[in-house]
Amino acid sequence: MAAVAAAVSGVFVDEARTALRGHRQQRQCAATRDRELAVRTQRVRDVLDPISLGVHPAALRRDIDRGGARVPAFVKRDRFDDVVGRIRQGGFVLIVGDSTAGKSRLAYEAMRVAVPDFVLLQARPSEDLQTLASVVGTARRCVVWFDEFDQFLRAGGITLEMVKAMLAGPERQVVLLASMRSKEYGRYSARQRDVTDAATWRAGREVLLHAGEPVELDRLWSPQEVGRARETDRDPRLRAAAQASDRFGIAEVLAVGPELLSDWTHAWQAGEHPRGAALVAAAVDCRRMGLHQPVGTSLLVPMHEIYLSARGGAVLRPEPLEEALAWATAPVQGASSLLLPDRQGYLAFDYLIDLPGAAIPESSWQMLLAAVAPQDAFDVGWAAVDLMRPSVALEAFEIARRHGVPDAEYAHAIALGNAGQPLPAVSLLRPLHQQRAAQLGPDHPDTLSARHDIARYLAEAGRVSEAVALLDRLAADRRRVLGPRHTATLVTLSSKARFLRERGDAPQALQLFRELLPDMTAVLGPDHVDVLLARQELGRTLGHTGLVSDALACLSTVLEDHERLLGAAHPHTLSTRFELALLTARSGDLHGALRQLQALLAEQERILGMHSRTLSTRHQLGRLLAQTGEPEKALEALSGVLSDQERFHGPAHPRTLATRYDRLLVARHTQNPQETAAQLAALREDCRRTLGETHPLTRTITTALGAS
Repeated sequence: MAAVAAAVSGVFVDEARTALRGHRQQRQCAATRDRELAVRTQRVRDVLDPISLGVHPAALRRDIDRGGARVPAFVKRDRFDDVVGRIRQGGFVLIVGDSTAGKSRLAYEAMRVAVPDFVLLQARPSEDLQTLASVVGTARRCVVWFDEFDQFLRAGGITLEMVKAMLAGPERQVVLLASMRSKEYGRYSARQRDVTDAATWRAGREVLLHAGEPVELDRLWSPQEVGRARETDRDPRLRAAAQASDRFGIAEVLAVGPELLSDWTHAWQAGEHPRGAALVAAAVDCRRMGLHQPVGTSLLVPMHEIYLSARGGAVLRPEPLEEALAWATAPVQGASSLLLPDRQGYLAFDYLIDLPGAAIPESSWQMLLAAVAPQDAFDVGWAAVDLMRPSVALEAFEIARRHGVPDAEYAHAIALGNAGQPLPAVSLLRPLHQQRAAQLGPDHPDTLSARHDIARYLAEAGRVSEAVALLDRLAADRRRVLGPRHTATLVTLSSKARFLRERGDAPQALQLFRELLPDMTAVLGPDHVDVLLARQELGRTLGHTGLVSDALACLSTVLEDHERLLGAAHPHTLSTRFELALLTARSGDLHGALRQLQALLAEQERILGMHSRTLSTRHQLGRLLAQTGEPEKALEALSGVLSDQERFHGPAHPRTLATRYDRLLVARHTQNPQETAAQLAALREDCRRTLGETHPLTRTITTALGAS
């Protein structure tokens, strides 16, 4: 679905008008509500323009007037009857798929068949959702249309209570019809438990869970769907799109997604439209950085210079700004454009957002944070968490926290821990946990989640035994409150097993993983991400117990499943390759491990850019170079990664400190013992100050000093 909802038009039907007038009088702000509450006031059968609801327009036919046929004839999708049935049943209906998969068109056509006489209310993320919920709560038969539903899940957005209020009541038939991109839906899956259990994330997840199993729509059409498209005699565009169905989805071709991508790629050439291409790149990265509203020229124009300069600047002979904007906003064949103009600015075509791209420049993050409102900074912070940019997340949440954005205090504590400051994170989380216990009760899911986060950061600070004891008590409480096979209970036990291994008790960890995996598989299914991650942890644990062959076999199978389910470029897939390389080294094949890491690094730099995992691979490459008898290359590699670690993570991050230690181990062969001892002593003090006396790295350096 498109990112910008249509403006208010028409006359309210009686049900909506009466309820809205009453609510406005209560709030004494009728004029504001009239502007902010974006509702379609027609019956479903009277909505004849699907583009106004977010359906992507298609390329215009050359043989007809350019004013008509902006959408092609509808081809029945395999899930059509299912969606019609769900709409007739009422409740929350969610359609998930890639951009240009055909989600909006499927929802529109199914709605017209299922409930043609219902009132249609069209929601906007910028409106007062509580007011919308009140209006819907008094309507008898209506459909509420949510375009790009992820934009409604931000802090201060829709809540489970609002959803229940809209659906509640006797003798009412209400449908909440929503769609969202698969990537955004995935952000609220349980796989995100390792980065946050914050209330905003949990609130969004609760809303999505209320929809039940979503309707998943594939970008690539099934053979049956392609066959129906080829058989249509009403629209030659469908038959033409079907010819490319082996590479692209038919809806994707109709929305000219591949053609727009080709135009954008070609525009970077000198003398073409490099400034326009840079404007598109800046707008795309604004979406990737968590800004889900149109970007004004006051931000877009200076930011695009970052991308233009990186490609060559004046050498590309960039066109004037006015010409660049005209090119970027020009519809291709009457369909979509690379930038969608709005009265507030420009929004990147959503097809471009999820495509593999280069790492977002640091200067773009900083420019965005300097320009956005505190509420938007909160969303930028979570985007930075997802992209593993802990220092950016910390800065963004600090902005939101200073301005009183809801849940920003907790998010800031999480970001602090992810930025390599686990003990300060624990110091912030403990009073927040007490606050939740007092306000929500000790058994509330948010209260229990805070205890999990405290245990996690205690473990990262080296206080692993304390973390295991906390998780023991938490597992018992979650088992009592939620049940023994609840996802949160299983996740707690998985974390406990991982920390047992880190404490040095690999055999007990191995036993727990083996007991846990059958339950996780039965509850979540064999292809669930949490199950795959637990299997990966099982493989790592097998390696720690000396069962290297079993570990290699386990992780090889996990890698195959990751590639099948998530794709070769997914971070989890790359992470499994990293673990396999380390196991290969542990098996004694140092040169084989070196080759694996070098191949992995090339992929990580292409897909992730400057990233925490990329830096970890470079660190391990430096260590392997030293172990294979190339100390000069090792020292060069470790010196380079240390410089980037200090810039990316900060000088006090545990990974930066670990790289300093490994570099010292290599450098000591070329310097006198007194110099090495002095540097080790300085490093130990930094570890004591940041990580504490009991952290494994602090203890390792203390041992090395004693032996020097």
